Amino acid sequence: MSYRSVNVTSILFALVFCFGALVLTAEAAKLTSAQRKELASIKKNLGKVSTLIRKKQYEEAKTLTDAEEKKLQQLAADAMLTETDPILVSANKLITLRRTLLEKKMGVGGGGTNKVASNQGVSFETQIAPIINERCVNCHGAQRASANLRLDTYASMKKGGRTGVLLVPGNPNNSLILHKLLAPGNQRMPRTGAALRPAQIELFAKWIIAGGRFDGEKETDPIGASTKKKKAPVKVVKATGNEKVSFMKDVAPWMLDFCLRCHSGNTPASEFSIVTFEDILRGGESGSVIIPGKPDESRLWHLVGLQDPIKMPQGQALIKRKDARALKTWIEEGAKFDGDNAKGVLRSMVPTEDEIRMAELAKMSPEKFADLRRESLEPTWKRALNNEKAEMLETDDFIFYGNVSADRLKQISEWSAPQADALRKTFNQKQKPLWKGKLAVYVIKDRFGYSEFNQTIEDRRVDDATTWHSKVTPTFLDAYLVLQDVGDEATADSPGLKTNLIAGLTNAAIQRGAGDVPMWVSRGLGMLMAANGSSSQVYFESLRQQALDAAPKVTRPEELFAAGTFSPSETTAIGFTLVEFLINNGGLPKMALLLREFKNGTAAPAALMKVYGSNLPALARAYAGTLRPGRVKK
Repeated sequence: MSYRSVNVTSILFALVFCFGALVLTAEAAKLTSAQRKELASIKKNLGKVSTLIRKKQYEEAKTLTDAEEKKLQQLAADAMLTETDPILVSANKLITLRRTLLEKKMGVGGGGTNKVASNQGVSFETQIAPIINERCVNCHGAQRASANLRLDTYASMKKGGRTGVLLVPGNPNNSLILHKLLAPGNQRMPRTGAALRPAQIELFAKWIIAGGRFDGEKETDPIGASTKKKKAPVKVVKATGNEKVSFMKDVAPWMLDFCLRCHSGNTPASEFSIVTFEDILRGGESGSVIIPGKPDESRLWHLVGLQDPIKMPQGQALIKRKDARALKTWIEEGAKFDGDNAKGVLRSMVPTEDEIRMAELAKMSPEKFADLRRESLEPTWKRALNNEKAEMLETDDFIFYGNVSADRLKQISEWSAPQADALRKTFNQKQKPLWKGKLAVYVIKDRFGYSEFNQTIEDRRVDDATTWHSKVTPTFLDAYLVLQDVGDEATADSPGLKTNLIAGLTNAAIQRGAGDVPMWVSRGLGMLMAANGSSSQVYFESLRQQALDAAPKVTRPEELFAAGTFSPSETTAIGFTLVEFLINNGGLPKMALLLREFKNGTAAPAALMKVYGSNLPALARAYAGTLRPGRVKK
């Protein structure tokens, strides 16, 4: 065997030693050779700015920064780079960080004429909190905490989320929140909508440089709370039990489903919140929206029941007539409260439709659940591939369904049985079937059909390297694996159907129950289990090479474990090599503990530290060493 030569030093440097540095992305291919040299020169000179600042040569540092920024603007114009181009974003980030550091030193050290004392005066409550409330809390608040991250209180911000700690006081270059605001493509936050304005990002940087201080009353209060007026008291009348309508059963469920997204958080629409019952009675910017006993004088009834002068909820169909009647009757009967705590969060007291459905499914017998699974197969298939006839084969753990031959389904079922037993042993589970109602396995004979399934059922497009996926919801209402029949021959680009099947079944087993596991873990463990039983290693060696090629994308340790750093195929390669590394250094018991931590919502940095007793830089350094070219066969 021959070995491919790769500059390992550069990979180790990118992975381990320069997490705060900015790397030149593949987008640099847009630049000419001369332009790339110019860009490198700009970044090198911006590096000199830090040296000048340390020497307190502030005016020289400012002059050099201004000059390099002018060069960058000319380069961007010549190369026709857009404002969001990763090349420009990276370089502008360097300039922003240098300027904020310079302003801090000029404001504190007294060495320059352009002092910026405001660095010490950036207020979290009045300047930072409004930006977070407007742009971040909808996705990272009490009602919805994407990536296990909440930004609705300062205490939550300090904890961070699944991808790590957000703030490093005094050090914006190592603060994850600033990197997320400046990141290119789909890694940038806010993920939807426009990016923050440069002035807003600079404000965050100045606040972090000054120590990221909190200037409110309590860190557990909603951010910005100290700047708002105190809430006026309201009178809550308790229900007697003789009312025709129950607020908790007949009004709150649909109100929370339809209205909570807009009328919650620190800046609810029209200043009207429905988070607590007292909030509802208190009303919004126009005052009370409910006049007990008088629906015709109640603004809430006019907006929701009469849809006058405007229609509420916005962008939704009319609420059901029975719900409108319930609202009117409840107001007529005095808008009384039949819950336990009028100050408590209603969402925690009122089950969602999903929770109600969950309770119903939990009571369903395995036989009834299997009936439900069988009934779902044909409708799902016809939505995606209406003109394709499907075969079906059922075993103890699986229901196979697809447009391949009956003999092919039988072969796949024979591969699946021992894997189900292996998974029971791995996850210490004894029950049959392993998935409640059995796991549906859709087998699609060609690429066209697999792509149609993804577009129609999953509402997404997949890259050519993706040939299987699984979905198992906590209720097991959805529990299926979808496979493209790629044939049995393993190549550098495809491991063959059996390997995909084993990896997919493993992934589906990991997905059982509540809690999410990162894709790199679930796909990586599946591929590793498949590799251990495979007679051909050509595909798995190609995964190691892909991991080696993808690794330089990582500029900070938490990016190695974060969603969005790598493409789906790269995630499989990184996951395969990373899981292999972790198991080699801790065995399967520690991997099981890591899975449990992820299922419990523990963020990657904390989970890895707890299970392996090592911080991210140390793990990254050790993992990078396993990607040496001598280990990757051509």
